[in-house]
Order: sequence, then C-alpha cells, then structure tokens
Amino acid sequence: MDSSGFEHVFVGETRGEKDVIGFHNWIQFYLQEKLGCVDYLGYISRGTPRDEEQRLISVQFSWRESVKPVGSMFLGTSPEFEVALYTCIFLASDDVRTSVQIDGQYELDVCCHRWGKHLGCAYPDAK
Repeated sequence: MDSSGFEHVFVGETRGEKDVIGFHNWIQFYLQEKLGCVDYLGYISRGTPRDEEQRLISVQFSWRESVKPVGSMFLGTSPEFEVALYTCIFLASDDVRTSVQIDGQYELDVCCHRWGKHLGCAYPDAK
C-alpha cells in the first residue's frame, strides 16, 4: 500500500497480513474503537512527572485483524497542533529523534522518519 505521511500517522495502515503501522492519533483510535474496529489490548502510561492527566501514552491494540504491539500518541490534542509540531520538527531538524519541551512542562522526543524529501512518519515519545 502506498500512502502519505499524513495518512500513515493520522489514519494508520497495515503492512502484510500481521502488522499495523502508523496510527498515532488518539481521535482516530477513539473513532475506530467506537465502531468496534479496534481491540484495545492495554497501555503504558507515558508522561512527565508533573502530569496530573496523561497527555502521552503507548498503547497495544489490534485493528483490521492485525496487531500494533506498541504505538505512542498524544491524548487530547488537536490534529492542527500535531500537524504543526511535526512540520516544525521536520523542517528544523534532520535527526530521527528531536527533544522538545511543550508549554514549559512537557519534555518529550518527537520521532520523525523521512522518506526522501517527504515526511514518512512522526510520533511523540516520552523521555
């Protein structure tokens, strides 16, 4: 399957018959779970010590009869925020992992994988 970085990150896709790739957006996760298309298998809380509510999690789930062993995503953010963040990282750094601080309190890495001159995948990862 051929897709864009946006589709990979915000919609998700499958590779072969067993692997879910991408799918790093909480809204898509919520909508797919509501439709009964996602089987939530658990999470690992990922946040900074100051978080009262989790803003970043890693989840395990199945979708389209394939499994995503671990996928990280923000919680409660807008797609506009994520597109802006990933675009800034893509334009500002050639590194795969870039450390960022959001609102003076959330320290995390953004992983940004390039596909030539294009963004192939981007997702948050707590430190």
